[in-house]
Amino acid sequence: MENGPYGSTYSTVQGADFMNKAPPSGLIEHAKQRSLMVFNKLKSAINEIEVEIDANEGIYPYNGGKISQAELCRRAKINQVTLSTAAHRNTTRPMVEEWLTRIHNATISGRKSVRRAVTDRAEEWKSHHQAIAENYRIAELEMLDMRKNLRRLENENTALRDRLASYENSKILTPNFSKK
Repeated sequence: MENGPYGSTYSTVQGADFMNKAPPSGLIEHAKQRSLMVFNKLKSAINEIEVEIDANEGIYPYNGGKISQAELCRRAKINQVTLSTAAHRNTTRPMVEEWLTRIHNATISGRKSVRRAVTDRAEEWKSHHQAIAENYRIAELEMLDMRKNLRRLENENTALRDRLASYENSKILTPNFSKK
């Protein structure tokens, strides 16, 4: 028996040979479920991020447009160190790295690039808005002109009807335009 730093024995504890036995099947099943849960969380986060990128025309809307392994893990609500464990080092982590490479090639990333792209889009929408506003102003002026012309024609029509009505009792023959 050996004495430890606090006077206890620790090397020849009776029954310490449990380390040489196979782990219980329930423990293995639990570990598999935990690994599957991590994989599913990552897959769900990847799907959400891809939807957000599509909705924002190729720009990731959070974290200044930067997508990283840390950002993916944050979105999946897992610790980034999890991908370095033996259970995920050769399985889940390469999948994440491959996805990150693919997504970086397909999106605008980096704060300056994102800011430039957003500014360009804002300028484009601003010019579209200005064109629509100008067309609206032109249409409004045309409508005011047409209303003015309509009032003039209505007044002229009323004057002609009044004039025609004044000839009704006279013996002046008015042309009948309906006959040929």
